[in-house]
Amino acid sequence: MSAALVRSGLLLPATAVWLAALGSTALPGSAPIAAGALVLAAVPLAVRAARRRTRAAVLLAAGAVLCAVVLAAVATGEVRRHPPGLPAGTPVVVDVRVDQVAAASGNDRSGALTARRLLRGAIVAHAGRTLDVPVLLFASAGPPTVPGSVLRVRTVLRAAAPTDAAALIGSVVGRPELVDRPPPAQAVAADLRAGLLARTARLPGDGGALLPGLAVGDTTRVGDDLQQAMQDASLTHLTAVSGANCAVVTVAVFALCGLLRLPRPLRIAAAGVALAGFVVLVTPQPSVVRAAAMAAVALLCALRGGRAAGVPALAAAVLVLLVADPWLAWSAGFVLSAAATAGLLLLAPPLVDRLARVLPTGLAVVLAVPIAAQAACQPVLVLLQPGIPVLGVVANLLAEPAAPVVTVLGLLACLLGPIAPPLAAGAAVLAWVPAAWIGLVARTTGALPQLGWPAGMLGAAIALALLVAGTLVLVRSAPQRLRLAGAVTAALAVVVVAGAAAGGTVGRLAGTPSDWAFAACDVGQGDGLVLNGGGGHYAVVDTGREDRPIAACLSRLGVRRVELLVLTHWDADHVGAARSIANRVGLALVGPTDGGAAVALRGDLARAGAHVRETRRGDVVRLGRLRLDVLWPPDPLGGVEPGNPASILLHVTGGGASLLLTGDLGEQAQDAVLAAGTLPRVDVLKVAHHGSADQSAAFIAAAGAEFGIVSVGAENDYGHPTRRLLDMLRAAGTQPVRTDQDGLVLVSWAGGKLVVWSERPVTAAVWTPAERVRADGRTARGALRAEDRAGPVGRGATGADRPRLRAGGAARGARDPTDSRDPRRRGPEPGGHRPRRGRSRPR
Repeated sequence: MSAALVRSGLLLPATAVWLAALGSTALPGSAPIAAGALVLAAVPLAVRAARRRTRAAVLLAAGAVLCAVVLAAVATGEVRRHPPGLPAGTPVVVDVRVDQVAAASGNDRSGALTARRLLRGAIVAHAGRTLDVPVLLFASAGPPTVPGSVLRVRTVLRAAAPTDAAALIGSVVGRPELVDRPPPAQAVAADLRAGLLARTARLPGDGGALLPGLAVGDTTRVGDDLQQAMQDASLTHLTAVSGANCAVVTVAVFALCGLLRLPRPLRIAAAGVALAGFVVLVTPQPSVVRAAAMAAVALLCALRGGRAAGVPALAAAVLVLLVADPWLAWSAGFVLSAAATAGLLLLAPPLVDRLARVLPTGLAVVLAVPIAAQAACQPVLVLLQPGIPVLGVVANLLAEPAAPVVTVLGLLACLLGPIAPPLAAGAAVLAWVPAAWIGLVARTTGALPQLGWPAGMLGAAIALALLVAGTLVLVRSAPQRLRLAGAVTAALAVVVVAGAAAGGTVGRLAGTPSDWAFAACDVGQGDGLVLNGGGGHYAVVDTGREDRPIAACLSRLGVRRVELLVLTHWDADHVGAARSIANRVGLALVGPTDGGAAVALRGDLARAGAHVRETRRGDVVRLGRLRLDVLWPPDPLGGVEPGNPASILLHVTGGGASLLLTGDLGEQAQDAVLAAGTLPRVDVLKVAHHGSADQSAAFIAAAGAEFGIVSVGAENDYGHPTRRLLDMLRAAGTQPVRTDQDGLVLVSWAGGKLVVWSERPVTAAVWTPAERVRADGRTARGALRAEDRAGPVGRGATGADRPRLRAGGAARGARDPTDSRDPRRRGPEPGGHRPRRGRSRPR
């Protein structure tokens, strides 16, 4: 392998270009200066290379020139991406060429869960000027939009991150107007895709959802739960068109030409034409073009006579793609495609050699291919999702053989539709069988636990070290010392990971209180709350958007059966994961239905066995030792719109203390609750709407809570929790506890005192609310005493390292939590902190 790396020639320049693209797109202002400097450096390097004609000099000169080209592409691309005269933050009418259409979920103005479309493309005209600005738009669901169409839309644009593929992001206001139809080839492809969707509409289950994606890249039927299952099983690449699909098309055409006894060059040409047609059929979006480029690597290998040309071909593909679009350097899909291809080229052959010593050669190849691809991608996958599927390789071994069958039969069903509908229908039914098998494999293996793995760059570095060390051990031609070093490194990495996983699990279990009554799970930007009535009586109030966070939290808390599910309203960040726990639910209390998506979710809950009931003010539910009183919405609604204003407001009492769960009630609805005279004073307030500014100061003051739990996502785009909300809490003497900073939050009542425990005790160490006057006239502080404060803010801080409070309440060197611009994240501190204790109040 090492000799191949050295002889490849293009590998080192490709690596340099990738690094240049990463840096210049992150800091675009530096690109022109860096490009000029490299051009100046490239001239003497080229002269030296021409004189000496050594390989090193040529590679150095070529790398400098190619890096300069990429930097120049970034500099010119920035001018194209941010043209003058295109306003941001105000409504603007632009013409947009649509390159990709995807399904998305969102909320309308009332907060209702609604289907939306994600349009990715480019702004091509504004105010009579021709432009080419990459853009990402969110639009309400409407008539189908064919990729290649040009729409005139009214939108409010804002700048995306410098490293994003899209330069601008916006939401479409009103109904788009069709300005120009797609080119004829794309129009024909759209008709073929529509025919396949219609033909497979009645095919049931996961097979019917996966088939269009595997055949023509249409993933509109793949729901969040199925997508999550595929991700958990390391089968995400099978949900849509990937390099594997492109390879299937090229191999099938190549084999067919072989049966016709065509010469090798004609076979390769025919496979190339088929690949280009396939790209048009599934829409030439960036991910498809990237997959086709990696398939072209295989064609080049075939043309050049085998695997020896693989590394140079891969490097050339990377160079071409990065020069054409430097922002691909930050694309996880691009990195994974290149990594998987590199794994197949470099790691699979020695792995086959090793496995063939104890297994038949055919079986060795079958095992080596998914193992090599998975291992090569793992350092990147760890960054995207910490943890390694225990049976990821097994899932791929079971599902991968079915994917080519689905692709070929699905394409036949698509292409035969206009000329032979009965044959097309038969092919679709046959394709459904292996597609359903893939879904079954994903659901079965994805439900199994994942191997714990350190998160972030540490986890990626350990995975990369294991990959390099394992490769060195496998390659026979590597020097003995390198192979020994690789074996030692691999052993050390395994010990570190095993120790971290075991220690983290034991520490979390040992450090989590068992007598909790209320839990706020860290589900990101959403609500996922749990009530413990004792004796195995549990309730879940909202589930968050994604399946995994709430499932992990319930598992950690030991919740298997959900006696009561409360969905306060129908926002996606409150009900998105409800289907994933539907089969555990006994009774489901829901708010006023506000649209088709809500009706569908109610139906799914009922079909899963839950008794679904719409609730109103005055309802009372018992949950073990806890009593739940519904204080809102009113009955009848009386002008209260479904959505945020009609969120279910729960007053929970039991064990001598109380809490208030507010959903996403806004200021107007909070004032209406106050006016109704039904708001009690409580110990804990679940702050409404993730800490948005739409709050009533009078409501928060009247609740009089010691602690305000803010369920909010880290570094969210909304600026939650807002300064206005945090100022309200400070004025009321309510101490905030934030899931983005503090992680999982548990509340219990012990010995007449309120105890708040958090996974990462950050907020309390930098917060001192103002004094307030209690109802009995005595002054009290909601702040914690120094001896009752949470443990160290920084990882491993003890003694003198702990933050000391200044006269304004802020720890020296710690960020004021009222500043939500840069919420800091902390790793878990299992067992490394003490709970927060509130004061005892007479009841």
